[in-house]
Amino acid sequence: MNVEFIRFKASDDVELQGWLSITDSNTAVIHVHGMSGNGYENYFLDDLRESYTKLNISFFTIDTRGRGIIGDFRQRDEWKHAGSCFEIFEESQYDIQGAIDYLKSIGKSKFILQGHSLGCTKVVNYIINANSEEIIKVILLAPTDMVGWAKTDQNNSSYITKAHDLIANDKGEELVSAECWIDKTPISAQTYITICEKGSAADIYGNSEGGAFLGRVSQPMLIIYGDNDIGITQIDGSIDAWKARVDSIKNINTEISIIEGANHGFKGYEDRLSELAERFVQ
Repeated sequence: MNVEFIRFKASDDVELQGWLSITDSNTAVIHVHGMSGNGYENYFLDDLRESYTKLNISFFTIDTRGRGIIGDFRQRDEWKHAGSCFEIFEESQYDIQGAIDYLKSIGKSKFILQGHSLGCTKVVNYIINANSEEIIKVILLAPTDMVGWAKTDQNNSSYITKAHDLIANDKGEELVSAECWIDKTPISAQTYITICEKGSAADIYGNSEGGAFLGRVSQPMLIIYGDNDIGITQIDGSIDAWKARVDSIKNINTEISIIEGANHGFKGYEDRLSELAERFVQ
């Protein structure tokens, strides 16, 4: 099984990279990593790559502009400041579109979008805002409620206020905190507003006109979560509470699979994860 290193451009010309296992079918899975992540570090990607290749499906794992905590990306003749500290959530649509456009240029025409953690939120946002006719299925791996996660920090309300004040004074790249949330993540005002505020594009679980964004995905969708995920234990308390909440908003085409004992990165449960994904895709 060969894995090629690929350079491609987001649809706004930001230069990105990815890792592609290519087959001769016209179908490809695009994987979107989580906050501060990348397209290669999660061990479950190895298992999924093997499963998809066996099904004659190409697998493209990409680094988005949200890669790492702080990073600079070429955009034409300039540099764009990004990484999870400075990324503007809505711009994630450009990254996914760029990956699709690249795969189209090499003959692919049907796509399965797969996300992990914050990457799930990006996938949902893309589907409900872009031309998603070519997306045939969706896989969400541990789709964290970002607004719910922000609320686990007792300073959330003050961060929201501070972020709005900074943006109003054209200081969007200043930090609302150098140690935000449980994992002590530095985060800028422009990022905090776009992923943590109720009613934002990243609020896929929240009430909105037309229904919760998560439930507005019409394609067949598989959600896989571990019951030992910190996104479950810190936000909902239990997997049953999370499932009850999602059951009330999900589309009829959505399937939920729970892996008992699995954490946020599915460490030690990669084979079970790939088994569920393979069955859904097949």
